[in-house]
Amino acid sequence: MPTVIFKVHPADARTSDEGLYIRFAIGTEHFSAICLDGKAPNGSVAAITLIDQLMQDRVDAIVRFRDAALHHRISPDTRLTPQRRQRLIESLRAIDGRRAGATYREIAEAVFGAAPVNAITWKSAPLRDTVMRRTRSGLDLVAGGYRRLLLGHRPDRN
Repeated sequence: MPTVIFKVHPADARTSDEGLYIRFAIGTEHFSAICLDGKAPNGSVAAITLIDQLMQDRVDAIVRFRDAALHHRISPDTRLTPQRRQRLIESLRAIDGRRAGATYREIAEAVFGAAPVNAITWKSAPLRDTVMRRTRSGLDLVAGGYRRLLLGHRPDRN
């Protein structure tokens, strides 16, 4: 199995009491790590992780890092399905529209490409409920709910 030699650019490193925080860029992916000895790697690296409720997420990240470094392919991040990712995008666009003063109907047109409808039809349109849900979800995200996105394997995602 090939050994990968890592070098870190000084601009990508930050010193703290815990050690040296670094970022590896491999292709389009970025991986963060901490060097416990305070020194940037100049050779092979080893991964150490805590055994706690976030361990599986860390192990998945280590596997993704290994695949990127050794096999030059990026394993998918399974914390978000493509459908969930799309809903998150829609939620953030909806909250941006709402904060800019757009009505739910205007958001439906801008975010979902909906054809304009009259007020009577709009009140019973299923898309109205979707826009309202996406807006609530967007509010939750910007109020700190985005942190739950990082908890891929924890059963208590709330």
